[in-house]
Amino acid sequence: MSKFKLVIVAILSLATSFPIAGQTFGVGIVKDASGGELQLMSNQIMAEVEALTKGRQNVAFYEAEADWQKEKSGEYLLEFMNNPEIDLIVTVGLLSSDVAAVLSDFPKPVIAATTLDADLQRLPVITGRTSGVHNFSYIESPIDIKKDLEAFSDLFNAGHVSVVLPGKLYNELDYIRELMETDDNNMQISFVPLDAETSMDVTLPDGTDAVVMLPMTGHSTGDIQKLFSRFNSEGIPSLAIKGTDYLELGATVSYTPRFSFLQMARATATRIVEVIEGVNLSQIPVSANDETRRLVVNMESVRQINRFPAWAGMKDAVLMNVEKMPGEELGLHEAISLALENNLQGRITDNDLLMARQDVKIARSNVLPSVDVSGSAVQLSENLVEASMGQKGEFTVTGSAFLKQVLYSEEAFANIAIQKLVAENVKQSNRETMLDIVADVVEAYVNVLYGSNNLKIHNENLNANLQNLKIAEAREQEGAASVSDVNRWESEVNLSRMDFYDAEAAYKSAMYRLNQLLNRPVSQMVPVPQSVDLLKLIVEHQELLSQCFDDPLITERYADFLIEQMHRNSPELMKIRTAGDIAERKRKLYVRKSYLPEVALGAGADQAFVREGTIRNPQLPVPEPPDDITWNVGVSMRFSLFEGAKRKNELKRTVLEQEKIEWQKEELITNMQTGIRSTVQQLQASFKDLELAENAARAAEENFGMVQDAYVQGAVGVVELVDAQNMMIRTKTLAVNARYRYLLNYVDAERLQGDYSFLKDAEGHQEYVESLSKFLNLKD
Repeated sequence: MSKFKLVIVAILSLATSFPIAGQTFGVGIVKDASGGELQLMSNQIMAEVEALTKGRQNVAFYEAEADWQKEKSGEYLLEFMNNPEIDLIVTVGLLSSDVAAVLSDFPKPVIAATTLDADLQRLPVITGRTSGVHNFSYIESPIDIKKDLEAFSDLFNAGHVSVVLPGKLYNELDYIRELMETDDNNMQISFVPLDAETSMDVTLPDGTDAVVMLPMTGHSTGDIQKLFSRFNSEGIPSLAIKGTDYLELGATVSYTPRFSFLQMARATATRIVEVIEGVNLSQIPVSANDETRRLVVNMESVRQINRFPAWAGMKDAVLMNVEKMPGEELGLHEAISLALENNLQGRITDNDLLMARQDVKIARSNVLPSVDVSGSAVQLSENLVEASMGQKGEFTVTGSAFLKQVLYSEEAFANIAIQKLVAENVKQSNRETMLDIVADVVEAYVNVLYGSNNLKIHNENLNANLQNLKIAEAREQEGAASVSDVNRWESEVNLSRMDFYDAEAAYKSAMYRLNQLLNRPVSQMVPVPQSVDLLKLIVEHQELLSQCFDDPLITERYADFLIEQMHRNSPELMKIRTAGDIAERKRKLYVRKSYLPEVALGAGADQAFVREGTIRNPQLPVPEPPDDITWNVGVSMRFSLFEGAKRKNELKRTVLEQEKIEWQKEELITNMQTGIRSTVQQLQASFKDLELAENAARAAEENFGMVQDAYVQGAVGVVELVDAQNMMIRTKTLAVNARYRYLLNYVDAERLQGDYSFLKDAEGHQEYVESLSKFLNLKD
């Protein structure tokens, strides 16, 4: 026995129900290869048999590994047949099971534990779902490759399907090639065998528009995941024969019941025990049940390939990963940064601020020196030249310059001060917009998360109703339930499907809203991380708030703290204070204009560059016009004596405006204080709701599980199960909603205080927490 290893499980014989009690029962296991899923299945068979025979039978296991060669599998089968220590043989792996299935004589019981497709392999079956062959049975696979392939092709309207499979299986299994002989002449099938060493170098045939992947025994999970990722990136849908395990790795669709090595191991162990008890394999059914094949769709992959299955084929499909979106995940802080950078409203207010700053510069220019330069060329008539007595020529070119500097102007200085205050007002408006954008982005982001979780909950509800419909149909066939149960669950399935579509629409609408705030293409998918605890990310000092909300008096103190922060930080309050300052500066202007003049310095210079054709009268002692520069300097003063009572009326209007602003300020403070205290109360209530909602959801889920089990046993009716399921869905939704409502209430409270602590750096946040703790007289 040097070619295989001997594994002996010695179990003390204490029972007499076994026909060979007190003796060792030998089980030979011939497997395609060691390692991977095949080794796990072999180990599971031994563990299951040990558990089922514990304390009643000694069992010894003998393992042989064929290294992916059918010839070696046949040799080990023959060797085990001739080994007197082995009483039963199990084949693990498609190659070894195929060798066992074609034997014509079975001197010892043989179980082919791994079959792929009973019809393709032409495995024997008779009435009663047994093999009908003495000493032979097999574990029937739930898979019908031809039907699955044709349904998959119709689902995506595929004309060329490539079947990806382990290279060693393709070389050894002849029946795989029979897939080429499909009755569908419109579908072309190609085979792509892969070796474990070259799995990432796969080249699909030209024109491939769909892929079918068989169980990739011998290949690592990482390599399989990379293959599906590649297919998805190329827009190629994939069918995973192995089942939902491959959907989690990125496959597009699969069918249930799945191809499961674990289930096959358990079924094999059960048959081994039956043989030990004296039952012939020809009498043991090859399948435990006849479950209907049901489509399972990985919506994340569907969105990645951007090819949606035909509607008709999705009628009774089970959906997975409905909440997951393709692409790079978008975190909350990243979303806020994108919004502050790209939001259109933010850009508009940024420009308003820039314009206000330019207005300040314009106002300052009124008190800066101004210089005017002019030039002229004049041609005069002769009579005018004569009349000028030599001071003007027939053609003259002159240049002039004039300087003006305001020394004092109350109106100009007031304009500068007012424009500065206006710029400060616009700055606060800009800050107000930024705070609103952050609040809107957080709300939109939370709505995306809520939509994702809500869609997941409704999908689970739909799948549960499909399962309940299946149970009702089985009970109705057994006579344990009436057709009314089936009708009720059909109604529930359709109603839950309607709720699912509504939840899906709400989820997409939430993504559209977030994209609008981020100024991205509205239809762009928004993948958000599901594993990140958003509550811990935003409410970093939750322990301090928990102490606060445990005491109503401290809760009121927390509101007082926020009100104090509001007086320091609120842009709305700062805007109205600035408006009051503007009104006060206007009042001073109108008062001072009545007694303060405007004083300005003026200076000028002239130069005649050309003066031709002068006519002088020698009898008159008129000096010649100067040829060099002439200049003048002076101070001017302007005082407005009377403007038709304009200043008086402007002053009265400004005083009225100041009174109005004071009232508006008082109203704003009252409204904000009311808003802060109301929000804090809502925040406290939503904090208490967190634990209550989670407890309710957990209890409702446990109750649903018990009621569903009781319904299967016929202990309760359909009404009780529907009520339990509806309560579970309602409480799950409430639990999700409670968490996000608390988070949004917290953000609202921070918005009212005029600053967001969760956007501060570590040092700034620590200072905020310390000031809050000190104000509340608590320890964080």
